[in-house]
Amino acid sequence: MADAATTRRFTPYPGCTRCAHLDTARHHAAATHDRSAETDARVLIRQHMRTVHGTELEAGWT
Repeated sequence: MADAATTRRFTPYPGCTRCAHLDTARHHAAATHDRSAETDARVLIRQHMRTVHGTELEAGWT
């Protein structure tokens, strides 16, 4: 998507329950040191942001 906005920091979109759910899953995985689940959540967040919100998260986003 050439016209997508890019950002380095993930902030859930207001009112988007999918964003909130994925962010919660990512934080829970990090807190429990489950790196596999954390990576899965990060991949799903990046895909969701690209396809639903038109925002591309840059490599190394936090």
